[in-house]
Amino acid sequence: MPALHQDKPANSHKVRVSSDGEGSNVQGLFEEAAPFIEQLTIAAGIETVTDIEDSSVALERLSALSDAMANHSSDNVREVALKVALYRAIAPEAALQQDLLTTDERLLGSIMSDIEKIS
Repeated sequence: MPALHQDKPANSHKVRVSSDGEGSNVQGLFEEAAPFIEQLTIAAGIETVTDIEDSSVALERLSALSDAMANHSSDNVREVALKVALYRAIAPEAALQQDLLTTDERLLGSIMSDIEKIS
Protein backbone atom coordinates (compact mmCIF):
# COMPACT_ATOMS: atom_id res chain seq x y z
CA MET A 1 0.00 0.00 0.00
CA PRO A 2 1.38 3.46 -0.83
CA ALA A 3 2.44 5.78 1.93
CA LEU A 4 0.01 8.64 2.23
CA HIS A 5 0.23 12.09 3.77
CA GLN A 6 -1.61 11.24 6.94
CA ASP A 7 -0.62 14.44 8.72
CA LYS A 8 -2.10 16.65 5.98
CA PRO A 9 -5.59 18.06 6.55
CA ALA A 10 -8.39 15.75 5.43
CA ASN A 11 -9.43 18.15 2.68
CA SER A 12 -5.89 18.89 1.46
CA HIS A 13 -6.53 16.98 -1.75
CA LYS A 14 -9.49 19.17 -2.59
CA VAL A 15 -8.69 22.09 -4.83
CA ARG A 16 -11.13 24.78 -5.75
CA VAL A 17 -12.37 24.09 -9.26
CA SER A 18 -14.30 26.86 -10.89
CA SER A 19 -16.90 26.18 -13.50
CA ASP A 20 -16.10 29.11 -15.76
CA GLY A 21 -17.24 27.78 -19.09
CA GLU A 22 -15.69 24.75 -20.70
CA GLY A 23 -13.33 22.80 -18.46
CA SER A 24 -9.70 22.24 -19.39
CA ASN A 25 -8.10 18.87 -20.01
CA VAL A 26 -6.22 19.19 -16.72
CA GLN A 27 -9.42 20.03 -14.84
CA GLY A 28 -11.29 17.14 -16.46
CA LEU A 29 -8.55 14.67 -15.58
CA PHE A 30 -8.44 15.94 -12.00
CA GLU A 31 -12.21 15.59 -11.67
CA GLU A 32 -11.86 12.02 -12.91
CA ALA A 33 -9.11 11.42 -10.34
CA ALA A 34 -11.01 12.91 -7.37
CA PRO A 35 -12.92 9.74 -6.38
CA PHE A 36 -9.70 7.71 -6.47
CA ILE A 37 -7.93 10.30 -4.31
CA GLU A 38 -10.81 10.06 -1.85
CA GLN A 39 -10.52 6.27 -1.88
CA LEU A 40 -6.80 6.43 -1.07
CA THR A 41 -7.43 8.93 1.71
CA ILE A 42 -10.05 6.67 3.30
CA ALA A 43 -7.86 3.58 2.92
CA ALA A 44 -5.00 5.33 4.76
CA GLY A 45 -6.93 5.03 8.03
CA ILE A 46 -8.36 1.54 7.49
CA GLU A 47 -6.22 -1.34 6.39
CA THR A 48 -8.48 -4.31 5.80
CA VAL A 49 -7.61 -6.61 2.91
CA THR A 50 -10.42 -5.11 0.84
CA ASP A 51 -9.23 -1.55 1.52
CA ILE A 52 -5.68 -2.45 0.53
CA GLU A 53 -6.91 -4.05 -2.72
CA ASP A 54 -9.17 -1.04 -3.43
CA SER A 55 -6.35 1.41 -2.74
CA SER A 56 -4.06 -0.56 -5.05
CA VAL A 57 -6.61 -0.25 -7.87
CA ALA A 58 -7.09 3.45 -7.05
CA LEU A 59 -3.34 4.06 -7.13
CA GLU A 60 -3.05 2.34 -10.51
CA ARG A 61 -5.83 4.54 -11.91
CA LEU A 62 -4.30 7.67 -10.37
CA SER A 63 -0.95 6.77 -11.93
CA ALA A 64 -2.58 6.51 -15.36
CA LEU A 65 -4.41 9.81 -14.85
CA SER A 66 -1.18 11.41 -13.65
CA ASP A 67 0.58 10.30 -16.84
CA ALA A 68 -2.26 11.72 -18.92
CA MET A 69 -2.23 15.00 -16.97
CA ALA A 70 1.55 15.30 -17.40
CA ASN A 71 0.99 15.40 -21.17
CA HIS A 72 -1.11 18.58 -20.90
CA SER A 73 0.35 22.03 -20.43
CA SER A 74 -1.32 24.15 -17.81
CA ASP A 75 -2.76 27.46 -18.93
CA ASN A 76 -3.06 28.99 -15.46
CA VAL A 77 -2.06 28.62 -11.82
CA ARG A 78 -5.30 26.84 -10.96
CA GLU A 79 -4.42 24.02 -13.34
CA VAL A 80 -0.93 23.78 -11.86
CA ALA A 81 -2.57 23.55 -8.41
CA LEU A 82 -4.67 20.63 -9.66
CA LYS A 83 -1.51 18.86 -10.78
CA VAL A 84 0.06 19.54 -7.37
CA ALA A 85 -3.01 18.12 -5.62
CA LEU A 86 -2.78 14.93 -7.67
CA TYR A 87 0.94 14.68 -6.97
CA ARG A 88 0.35 15.08 -3.25
CA ALA A 89 -2.25 12.29 -3.38
CA ILE A 90 0.17 9.79 -4.90
CA ALA A 91 3.53 11.03 -3.54
CA PRO A 92 5.30 9.03 -0.87
CA GLU A 93 4.91 10.10 2.74
CA ALA A 94 8.66 10.68 2.91
CA ALA A 95 8.12 13.86 0.87
CA LEU A 96 6.92 15.48 4.09
CA GLN A 97 10.08 14.69 6.06
CA GLN A 98 12.12 17.79 5.30
CA ASP A 99 15.33 16.48 6.89
CA LEU A 100 15.47 13.55 4.44
CA LEU A 101 14.91 15.64 1.32
CA THR A 102 17.58 16.82 -1.06
CA THR A 103 17.91 20.51 -1.83
CA ASP A 104 16.00 20.18 -5.09
CA GLU A 105 13.19 18.23 -3.39
CA ARG A 106 12.86 20.93 -0.70
CA LEU A 107 12.68 23.57 -3.44
CA LEU A 108 9.99 21.60 -5.27
CA GLY A 109 8.04 21.27 -2.02
CA SER A 110 8.28 25.02 -1.48
CA ILE A 111 7.10 25.72 -5.04
CA MET A 112 4.14 23.38 -4.61
CA SER A 113 3.18 25.02 -1.31
CA ASP A 114 3.38 28.46 -2.92
CA ILE A 115 1.16 27.36 -5.81
CA GLU A 116 -1.38 25.94 -3.37
CA LYS A 117 -1.42 29.22 -1.40
CA ILE A 118 -1.95 31.48 -4.42
CA SER A 119 -4.47 29.33 -6.26
